[in-house]
Amino acid sequence: MPASYFWKPDTVDEQLARALRTLGEEYPLREGPGSPCIDLMKDGQPGDLTVTRDGENFTVTYGRHPDALRGVGTVLADLPAGDDRTISESSPFTTMGIMLDCSRNAVMKVEHVKRWFRRLALMGYNMVMLYTEDTYKLPDEPFFGFLRGAYTPEELKDLDDYACNLGIELIGCIQTLAHLEQILKWNVYSEVKDTNTVMLVDEPKTYDLIAKMIETWATCLRSRRLHIGMDEAWDLARGQYINRFGYRREFDVFNDHLDKVVAICKKFGVRPMIWSDMYFRLGSKTHDYYDLQAEIPPDVVDAIPADAELVYWDYYNGEDVCRGMIDIHRQMRREPIMASGVWTWAHLWYGQDATEFGAGAAVRACREKGVKEIFFTMWGDDGGYCEYDSALAGLAWSAEQAYGQTDPEALRDRCEAICGVAYDDILLASRLHERTLGGRVESTSVEMPVAVLWDDPILGMHHLTKKAAAP
Repeated sequence: MPASYFWKPDTVDEQLARALRTLGEEYPLREGPGSPCIDLMKDGQPGDLTVTRDGENFTVTYGRHPDALRGVGTVLADLPAGDDRTISESSPFTTMGIMLDCSRNAVMKVEHVKRWFRRLALMGYNMVMLYTEDTYKLPDEPFFGFLRGAYTPEELKDLDDYACNLGIELIGCIQTLAHLEQILKWNVYSEVKDTNTVMLVDEPKTYDLIAKMIETWATCLRSRRLHIGMDEAWDLARGQYINRFGYRREFDVFNDHLDKVVAICKKFGVRPMIWSDMYFRLGSKTHDYYDLQAEIPPDVVDAIPADAELVYWDYYNGEDVCRGMIDIHRQMRREPIMASGVWTWAHLWYGQDATEFGAGAAVRACREKGVKEIFFTMWGDDGGYCEYDSALAGLAWSAEQAYGQTDPEALRDRCEAICGVAYDDILLASRLHERTLGGRVESTSVEMPVAVLWDDPILGMHHLTKKAAAP
């Protein structure tokens, strides 16, 4: 890599110039005349990108700013190489983002999040969600994020400014129904608690608290979109609710609650999205999200608030299921947002095999079906013990898939130039998650090495030895 690459400020708009200056905080990008030069030219359709090499100079022809910054990442990787003088790529996605789990004892520090923003921008990403169940400060709510590293409003605004400089939309990703055990464990919230994890629907104080949550995010971030969660509410309306209000069909309880929260979002000028699984679980005889035979009654579909977008999350299935689920969402008169996953949960290190299976299937299905928005989640289930930076390799791989890039050497070069670590070294470490059974190497998403470290060797390991003995 040369000592510096130069770009001319009079040939780019102010937003792109701001992004290049921000990237210059870490990468060898310099403003002004010089050689080698990166000439950036806006041309073509959104998602289109061509990088051409002429001697030591480069021309990046792009459709949108994310494409331009990905092109700069291509230049930093010293591509194109060899006899090929041009790399052409195209992404059909208007939104390509990530969701970073900041709720499982692994709240990334502000400066490190900014570091991720720079890397993501150079890969072509243009959206980031911070998944925060309670790890953000709320006015007059001292137990929110208590001893859990919560982001302050000032920190969120700082992150939003930095993301904006790089053309990245920073979106809040919170919970307004379930997955709130860390806050509901405090007695002060007993009046808004249905069960240990689920808020009490139809209680006015519940909506006062939710309004405070939504107002905070609407005030701190530029984005007018907000992910309000509502997934995996297993015991919805089965605690205090049923004692106070009696039994109601869960579909109706869910939609009524969603309607109230959407109204709060409107009040503060944000457009909400939710995880879509509860509609499928409630309509499935087996309570399975990915049940393609789930029956969601027409009156339930009609009652889904028009302003609520549905996020279809799937980290496990192949293309057939992905295509079928996309079709069902559209039958519900909703254009789904796809949430796949770069595996960081149940892993100590980036899970390559699980990522390439699930995320690969999701990208291919979305390309085929014309889904325009996709993001990749990085969960921290059971404690956020994964080395998150290793997942940048998975994000680099996923971005290659989104842009239709299939050259493994280009991926290796791009990952090393952007992330400062050899791609193959990251993959070598990911073999930590392989196990050997009778001389046969198999991959597993959870049992090794996590179970070895945390299972009781007397009480908990029998399930592994049982599988090892199987023919």
